[in-house]
Amino acid sequence: MDISNLQPKVWNNLQTIASGNKIGNAYLIHGPSGAGKEALALKFCSLLTGLKLDQFINHPNIFLIVPGDADFYKKLFKNSKMDQKEYQDWNNFWREKLIFPLKENKFSNSKRIPIEVLKNLKKDIFFKSKKKKVVIIFDAHALSEGSAESANALLKLLEEPPNNTSFLLITNLTNNIVPTISSRCQMIGIPRISSKYLFDELGKNTNFNVEILSYLSSNNLHKINLLNESSKESILDIIRKYSESIQYKDAEVVSLFADNTLLNFNTKRELFIFELDIIKKWLKCNMMINESITVPFIWNDFTDLSKEFLINNPNANILSLLKEVDSCLNNLKFNSAPKLSIMNMIINSHKSLS
Repeated sequence: MDISNLQPKVWNNLQTIASGNKIGNAYLIHGPSGAGKEALALKFCSLLTGLKLDQFINHPNIFLIVPGDADFYKKLFKNSKMDQKEYQDWNNFWREKLIFPLKENKFSNSKRIPIEVLKNLKKDIFFKSKKKKVVIIFDAHALSEGSAESANALLKLLEEPPNNTSFLLITNLTNNIVPTISSRCQMIGIPRISSKYLFDELGKNTNFNVEILSYLSSNNLHKINLLNESSKESILDIIRKYSESIQYKDAEVVSLFADNTLLNFNTKRELFIFELDIIKKWLKCNMMINESITVPFIWNDFTDLSKEFLINNPNANILSLLKEVDSCLNNLKFNSAPKLSIMNMIINSHKSLS
């Protein structure tokens, strides 16, 4: 998939900016998750610098910043203290990011961009160059975590920016960006990808019918990638296990669903969220069938599971089931007693069946 085809209006706007006489010092690229912000920022950087994406790694005029642990960054900036594996992991992360810019790819679970990154940036960025310099800050809201000292350090750079340098800040959470930083950035809003452009780009190059893919993913590129790594049977299996669990088919089924969900939460957080999102989409399909609303795709095995569930549970409160999944997701955002949250979802969902 090519982000310029998925977001043609934004891409045309970025091309116009890059070809203009006056390029801004800072841009805040914002929009919903899965809209392609990071891929657009990387292509925009390529336009501004004339460099290909595979030339970005270790290029003196490109500065790539992501959330990470302070200790890691301290070692990165003092190569003598970094072991070979850590350095290789860092380079592999960027290679994959630049080869597959549409794929969600986190370097660490850290929610902060530590002050050490900004100190090192300040030390390295003030040099004369005839070539354009670009700083890309992924998850820019992470600058504001903790005491926001990293955000304050960036603000000082934006107040007196280096010559011939542009900052590209990327975020899903504009409200978490310090207002004094936002005010110094030109805003570039990225909308959710439209079904029209998704259909045109994907065609038949997917494991799923495009209508199914659009419904299950809500046109979110991260979810589309996960779906394309899945099979139809694996999606149905997620639903069966959930359905059997909340219906208390037997104790082993309940225990297995809870244990597997907890394992994903602890080891594959992205997969955990993905599976609960699939369950939510199936429950919404149940609501449509229950209310005689036309389902926007054809997948008989998927809708047959809904019909079977509704026949077996005629008094089920589907809205309550949806709320239980959302409650579980919200509780686990704060890592509060994950096993208890998952078991509460199963127990309360069972109660909602009658």
